[in-house]
Amino acid sequence: MLFPRILKRSGGSILLLLLSAVLAFAQPAPSNQRKELEKKRKELNEKISSTKKVLEETKKKQKTTLSQLKVIAHQIRTREEVINNFQEEIEVLNGQIGESRKTLDTLKADMRRLKEDYAQNILGAYKARNVYDKIMFIFSSKSFNQALKRVQYLNQYSKFRQQQAELILRTQKEIIAALNAMIAIKREKLNLMGMKEAEKKELEQDKVQESVVLTKLQQQESTLKRQLAENERSAKKLNKAISDLIAREIEEARRKEEAEARRRAAEAAAKGLATPKPAAKTSTPEMYLTPEALKLSNDFESNKNNLPWPVEKGYITGQFGTHAHPTLKGVQVNNNGIDITTQPGASVRSIFKGKVKSIFNIPGMGRIVLISHGKYFTAYAKLSQVNVKEGQVVDTRQTIGTVMTNEEEESTEVHLEIWNMSQKQNPQLWLKN
Repeated sequence: MLFPRILKRSGGSILLLLLSAVLAFAQPAPSNQRKELEKKRKELNEKISSTKKVLEETKKKQKTTLSQLKVIAHQIRTREEVINNFQEEIEVLNGQIGESRKTLDTLKADMRRLKEDYAQNILGAYKARNVYDKIMFIFSSKSFNQALKRVQYLNQYSKFRQQQAELILRTQKEIIAALNAMIAIKREKLNLMGMKEAEKKELEQDKVQESVVLTKLQQQESTLKRQLAENERSAKKLNKAISDLIAREIEEARRKEEAEARRRAAEAAAKGLATPKPAAKTSTPEMYLTPEALKLSNDFESNKNNLPWPVEKGYITGQFGTHAHPTLKGVQVNNNGIDITTQPGASVRSIFKGKVKSIFNIPGMGRIVLISHGKYFTAYAKLSQVNVKEGQVVDTRQTIGTVMTNEEEESTEVHLEIWNMSQKQNPQLWLKN
């Protein structure tokens, strides 16, 4: 009989249909990597817009300054980051295109198998189209139960062929959807490649501008050397002032601790008790810190690489440590902190909760605010105005003053230093990226 052979064949077809249905909907899940790259690109473009505004202002004054060169250099670095970001995005899209192509190939292969299987079943049904054969298939049953099962089989087989046709149509739709998705991704890739090339052209223009500014500045060697000498004197004064203030803070804490130890010893002697043993001496000044100050120090440390910036908007134009001077050959420049260029009149904020220990002035550095955070200290220099007082407790992101604009160098930047007792830290490693 023909029908048992069809039954055997359609059992394998059911497995094929189930497999095809799974593969048809096995679309790759969207990755968060692309979203992160798009977010980063947006942030970088905002930085470029900010530096453009600064450069436009300097062009209006028709004066070439070292600050202008720093801004251009920062813009070049940012553009290079944008270009690298574009490349990463393109690579992510290439991966998505590859996955889409695999899905599309799988769906096409399924479609071929489905059509072949469906054609075989249709052919079998055509050969068995005679109503007499179907009746004989039923009446040739050995029992009533077998006849009933054969009737059910014929009904199920008819339904199965209908499901086969529906699955073929659904797979066709999946193929069209996968194809459209791949086309959209390819268009997006082409768009990114165009934006990347446009950014490269902007980068070349920035490098040309940097070269022009550098040439002009090299012709002002005497002026630059004078400015450098003045800045170095101001930096040395600031360094000594901070060192002395921290040393006095440690000494004061030591005296308080020793006075407290003598008081406890006197009370014990008056009561006829044994004199408390003094704390074991160590070579570190942390032994003089109160439990509250130690907790504040630990809180400060736990926020490393996550501290807020001292200004709402800005970018680093002066790196920490020793670097070659951008224009003077053979000259090294040392920076105990970082310089953050920002907008004129910008508010300067405390990067962590603490207590204002000192407010003082240094020529070339403007007004300086020193804040204690347990064993850590932060110094904010190049302020034109100060909004806090010595001894005042401040909170994280609380405004402590206004940034100063250097009219001669045409720069608006805040200078930030972080000290761990007497050890200078790189603020860039502490601020949130």
